[in-house]
Amino acid sequence: MSKSRVLYIDNLRIFLIALVVLHHLAITYGSAGGWYYKEVEPDNLTLLILTAFAVTNQSFFMGMFFLISAYFTRISLERKSSGKFLKDRFIRLGIPLLVFYFILSPLTIYVTLRYGLGRDINFWGYVKREQGFGFGPMWFVETLLIFSLICVAYYYFAKNRLKQTFSKPFPKTVVIFLYAVLISVVSFVVRLWLPLGWSIPGTGLQVPYFLQYIALLFAGIWFAKYRWFDAITYKQGVRWFVIAQIFIFIAFPLMFYYGAKNGLDPFGGGWTWQSLVLSFWEQFTGFSLMLGLAGIFKKKFSIQNKWAVILSGAAYATYIVHPLLLVSLSVSFKRLELYPVLKFIVLAPLALLLCFGVGILLKQVPLFRRVL
Repeated sequence: MSKSRVLYIDNLRIFLIALVVLHHLAITYGSAGGWYYKEVEPDNLTLLILTAFAVTNQSFFMGMFFLISAYFTRISLERKSSGKFLKDRFIRLGIPLLVFYFILSPLTIYVTLRYGLGRDINFWGYVKREQGFGFGPMWFVETLLIFSLICVAYYYFAKNRLKQTFSKPFPKTVVIFLYAVLISVVSFVVRLWLPLGWSIPGTGLQVPYFLQYIALLFAGIWFAKYRWFDAITYKQGVRWFVIAQIFIFIAFPLMFYYGAKNGLDPFGGGWTWQSLVLSFWEQFTGFSLMLGLAGIFKKKFSIQNKWAVILSGAAYATYIVHPLLLVSLSVSFKRLELYPVLKFIVLAPLALLLCFGVGILLKQVPLFRRVL
């Protein structure tokens, strides 16, 4: 694993974390999707612009997180004993998961209810009556912890196979296409019974999206085993990125215009052409963006200055605390009367500064440093 490779992946993580923050801010001001605090009932233009942004993010950013996480999971298992690996995983994943579930989640919901929706409640009374415990966006960390346990079990029974070092060429375009088609079809079938927004009770795991996540967890292992990140060229990255823009700026508006005349519900699932088209759009857009960004970042963003190093180190902390900070920021500006899209644009830099700023500060605390 080369130094430049680590740097460009670190830079890619910074970019993805920033998108997570902006994704949830977009939902706050009018995009379709679920979030703690939603301030407005959007008009059609707001719904189109912010939903296009959020759905584009949804098509790839969490999948890419899983791809990268699985990639480094395999590398870690090659270097550490299973016991040390699990100990590190429980510290880095398990502790933040518990802190969010029992502390940050109730705080975030309380701020939403008290200051966003104006309910006359106090925090301890709210926790005592309604609790508010939950995983929220930490479902990602929850999934990684489960995946880590599965990987260790597999490594124990297939250790020799994992250590095989033969090479395998990067998949051809037709193979990637077929992989995307398979995920699209299965996702559509799953959504016949489990529409978008449905999650396993008590876990936050949204099954309608999980086919892509599982597929990319496997892909991440293959990327590590065969060093496929090294095989993606800048030229390929640009080509895939351009393809993604066609899906985003041409296909999505057409899909929205013809499919959303009676609302967005038909896109959520069931025997509708909207659900089928969205299932395919997500995978083709998502795969194109993931491959495109990998190639472009490897060529153009393989160095880091001082601030990039700091931001990279604070990325995980930023992810953990961003729900509470983002809701607090939004309710603080709820009296600011601006068109929703404009309000999103105005508050986006403040949201990023606040979330990354607190993440950086938390990384300076010795107690949190090993965990975050």
